[in-house]
Amino acid sequence: MFILLVILIYEAINILFYRQNEQKDTRRTVYGFIIIISCFAQAMFGVVQFFGLFQVLTAFKVTGSFDNPAGFAACLCAGFPFVGFLLPDKNKYIRYGGWMVGVAIAVAVVLSQSRAGIMSIASICFILLNMKVFHKRWMKCLSLVCLALLLSGCYWMKKDSADGRLLIWSSSVNMIKDAPWFGHGVGSFEAHYMDYQAEYLKQFEGTRYALLADNVKHPFNEYVGVLLNFGAFGLCLLLAIIVLLACCYKKKPCIEKQTAIYSLVSIGIFSLFSYPFTYPFTWIITVLCIFIITKEYLTTIFAYSKIKYAVCIIVLLCSLGGMYKLVERIKAEKEWGKASVLALCGTYGKAFPIYEKLEKKFYDNPYFLYNYTAILLENKQYEESLRIALQCRRYWADYDLELIIGEIYQELGRQELAEKYYNSASLMCPSRFLPFYKLFHLYKDNADRKNMLSMANLIIDKPMKIKTSTIRMMKREMMREKMRLYTIN
Repeated sequence: MFILLVILIYEAINILFYRQNEQKDTRRTVYGFIIIISCFAQAMFGVVQFFGLFQVLTAFKVTGSFDNPAGFAACLCAGFPFVGFLLPDKNKYIRYGGWMVGVAIAVAVVLSQSRAGIMSIASICFILLNMKVFHKRWMKCLSLVCLALLLSGCYWMKKDSADGRLLIWSSSVNMIKDAPWFGHGVGSFEAHYMDYQAEYLKQFEGTRYALLADNVKHPFNEYVGVLLNFGAFGLCLLLAIIVLLACCYKKKPCIEKQTAIYSLVSIGIFSLFSYPFTYPFTWIITVLCIFIITKEYLTTIFAYSKIKYAVCIIVLLCSLGGMYKLVERIKAEKEWGKASVLALCGTYGKAFPIYEKLEKKFYDNPYFLYNYTAILLENKQYEESLRIALQCRRYWADYDLELIIGEIYQELGRQELAEKYYNSASLMCPSRFLPFYKLFHLYKDNADRKNMLSMANLIIDKPMKIKTSTIRMMKREMMREKMRLYTIN
């Protein structure tokens, strides 16, 4: 984001203070090369991670400089078509370099095991081959069959994960029905989705989806995300923009525009199965591609000096303001990190003043509010912890948050509300054991023998999605508790 703002400031100043902007085409090419080099470096970083030459601090084997394979693959897929800048070059070494970069990116995406990334790269290769190489009908048909088989293979590669996304989309349909025209607003998925998933699973209790349900933070489809946030109006506006860009390309096609179109197609395909627009790099690529496709029309508009200078001044002021806000945000994030470390070390006296100060800046950040809630609960400040938790609940429907609110109510002796939130957590993720375990101990605190037995039997009989030592310990404890209850009887 910092680099993007620097580029915008540079461009605005350049246009404002120089009458002729003769180097603009050269600079666009330079930006294309920057994208290629960035993607190549990222791809090689991922390959090195795959072979264990660089330690990864996550559960995934290949993530590049990201925290998961989705961001890594999304950025590589967005930048992959820019290799097209190098392939038509007269210099054979530059062409060879282009092929090397393209192969490196494709290999890195495959090694990351991102199915959305694999489908995106494969689709772009399919389009290019059918346009440039495969001219006979049988070759086109064969390539289409291969693409279909690849799609099927991606589904079976992680079938449970793919079915889990079908659950997300099915639950999202009910959410869309409640606000079909203008959506629920920005941030609505995190704020409401898990409640809809709980309701959906309650209606279809006992289905296979119950075992696949997890704590979800993204719709895994950007188009569904647009429908949820902005409704049919937003989706129609998006489709209109896509049609306008296609028309702009068709009126005056060139290699540069073709590359931009392929990049947008790659991002569009990736968006069907994942969340590429979570990452700033994807936004930067998208804006650059739109600029490349519409450059003639923008040039016509900027031919009027007043419009040009007005736009440049607005961009300059917004970029400077954005730079200031970005620096403020970075400082706040660093302060939050410092406070979190202090809290983990048990020095609450130093940590809480920082959290109180940051609350004003992060009042709508569910991750900060959740962290603050957990720290207050750990320090047994139950009333204050509940206040922050309920504030967090306005922005975030989350399995872990339901559990922590239930725990706070339990500590405050408000059994009915604690039971409500534990049950809500169990409906959100029916495969999890912890809500039922907490319910058992809630009933135990209140000497509710009937419900204790019910929860103990449920935990003992419940199948394990992932067999862990923690779940086995829960099951053994419930067997002992069950025997104790029968002995007392």
